[in-house]
Amino acid sequence: MAQGDGSITEIKQPNGKSYSPKHWRVAVSFGTDPLTGKRLKAQRNVRGTKSDACKVRNQLLEDFRNGLTPNAANTTFGDFANQWHKNRVAAEAVTKTRLKREETMVRDLCEHLGSVRLRDIAPQTIETVYARIREQKVEARGKCSGTTMNMYHKLLKQILGKAMDYDIILRNPAAKVEAPKVDPVDRRSLTTEQAQDLLAKVNEAEEEAYSNRNQIEERQQRRGDTSERSYLRGMSLISRVMAVRIAMATGLRRGEVVGLTWKYVDLKRGTIRVAHSVTVYSEVKDPKSEAGKRVLKIDDETVSHLARWKAFQQEELAVLCLEQTDDTPVCCNDKGEIMKPTNFSRWWCDWSKKQGFEGWRFHEIRHSHATHLIASGMDFKTVQHRLGHSSAKLTMDQYAHAMPENDERVAEIIGNLYSSGPKASEELQKTA
Repeated sequence: MAQGDGSITEIKQPNGKSYSPKHWRVAVSFGTDPLTGKRLKAQRNVRGTKSDACKVRNQLLEDFRNGLTPNAANTTFGDFANQWHKNRVAAEAVTKTRLKREETMVRDLCEHLGSVRLRDIAPQTIETVYARIREQKVEARGKCSGTTMNMYHKLLKQILGKAMDYDIILRNPAAKVEAPKVDPVDRRSLTTEQAQDLLAKVNEAEEEAYSNRNQIEERQQRRGDTSERSYLRGMSLISRVMAVRIAMATGLRRGEVVGLTWKYVDLKRGTIRVAHSVTVYSEVKDPKSEAGKRVLKIDDETVSHLARWKAFQQEELAVLCLEQTDDTPVCCNDKGEIMKPTNFSRWWCDWSKKQGFEGWRFHEIRHSHATHLIASGMDFKTVQHRLGHSSAKLTMDQYAHAMPENDERVAEIIGNLYSSGPKASEELQKTA
């Protein structure tokens, strides 16, 4: 069969008689793959008249002329999507956290589309799949956010877009489906009074953690246990409390606090440099953008607490025959190593609840940091720098919370303005 030719052969029964309706084998050759040396061909079995078989052959030839890959018609979503994900894992183009999330989403999509051929996926099919996935999640968890479904849509659109790049399909059906709306993010911010209360609780917890660690060591010495130790129980508690303090002073994310080492803490100048972040899988990575690499000034009180902790940590590590170096994590575990972000989050959930901050996410300390700076009159560019955002718009959209105490002040000013105009106008100008 020459390249581009097509053959139509009747398939008969073992006794030599024709089937009713007749069966035909349609085969088309597209030459040889220059890389693998294998023949490129497509083959279909057709029931009906020879005219029906001719239509199938002509369609195969037309698909090839339009740039579609041979045998593309038989490629299922499951085969393609799973191979796509394997390629992503091998390329290590994105973080392990994202790949793990993609793996789950691909599995969910394949549950409904796995056996469906790529060319048979229509926009209506996709909308039905979204509805089923949402129903399953609501049944299993009691809820399914629009943000979650939006993530499924983006992933499916990306997979089908790659199928277009490979000339397996001519158009992306997901592009014709309206993306599920992302739910508005409930971003809370601590009031000034709450922030002051939290810092007071941090101070108390820090002193208790030091005392607890010293008591543990004293009991160890009284027992006369001089055996070599691989960890020091209680050291991680001080680190966790210190992590909250650092977050309040800088607005750093959880991963940035966990990834901070002494190399990037300058106690003399009172600065912290953000250069790395730690993922949920304890992977050390660079910030999302160049703006994420930043140097932040910290207050004198925070410097004092960090200096005390650095000296204490150095002595504790010596007990483990370890030397405190530039690469030593500021917030370490009981072995002097990087603490796991998930372990820290579990501790925060339990500790914050006991301190009267139940339900508050650690990331909301970051929101509070930005909100209080803005409410105090700090310009957005400075706040943008401290948060490591690539644009001031992102800072304004996500972190410019309204402060209740400021709103009360505005209400007072407006009331005075309408009751005694000139006096209130002067007051308004003072606060501008």
